[in-house]
Amino acid sequence: MRGIKYLWLVVLALGLALLAAGCGEKQADKPNQQAAKTTWEQIQEKGVLVAGLDDTFAPMGFRDENTNELIGFDIDMGAELAKRLGVEIKWQPTEWKGVMGSLNSKKFDVIISGMSVTDERKKVIDFSRNYVNAGIGVVVKKDNNDIASAQDLKGKKIATQTGSSGAIACKDQGLENVTLYDQYPQAFNDLAIGRVDAVVVDVTTAAHYISKKPDTYKLLDFRLTDEPYAIGIRKEDKDLKEAIDKALTEMMQDGTLSAISQKWFGDDVTPKAE
Repeated sequence: MRGIKYLWLVVLALGLALLAAGCGEKQADKPNQQAAKTTWEQIQEKGVLVAGLDDTFAPMGFRDENTNELIGFDIDMGAELAKRLGVEIKWQPTEWKGVMGSLNSKKFDVIISGMSVTDERKKVIDFSRNYVNAGIGVVVKKDNNDIASAQDLKGKKIATQTGSSGAIACKDQGLENVTLYDQYPQAFNDLAIGRVDAVVVDVTTAAHYISKKPDTYKLLDFRLTDEPYAIGIRKEDKDLKEAIDKALTEMMQDGTLSAISQKWFGDDVTPKAE
């Protein structure tokens, strides 16, 4: 009898131990369940979408000279996008040369900064549907008649921004005498004083600088590439991409995106709604 009694005590002790272990596992699972929430679910929970941008990339996103307030096509588009997503937008200025690494290290949720869609970038991040039809052009001084084609850029002093689509285009064209700048304003200043012969840049940005100094700069007729703009998204954030694509499509269909384009470019450079 005593042996049976002890046996039951052992069984009871084991049962209690297993029960405690089960409860411990459930408690341990709670943090994991929270960590498993997607980026889109976390954005909805916080009510804030954090967007990385280059805040010197006019006319997409840049600072008002008088107020230092962020203005531009992307700023207006981003605000409307966030409204349709049911959240607020917070802008996070960052150095462009490390923008994709910053996105993947979760310093912000998306990149909204006139980002050209390229095959190289697709290896690192995903993109929303296109929202601007853009490309890479060449800006020279108004009185420069020496460059009429991409071939004429050979041997010239070229300026572009580090990590930009302009830098990729220069590499693809085999241009060797290229100076890389952290920001485009520096490149355009050096063009104005004759330190460089041309600036390789997105045509939307070119239009902005030319509108500021039409007697100083001109955009050449040819394009080095035709590239659309889209929002940069981490590859794993599929549900966030789906929500953004839906909102962008609605903005195209109801004319909102076209109106923003007319405001900043004087033309509709947005894709047609599907």
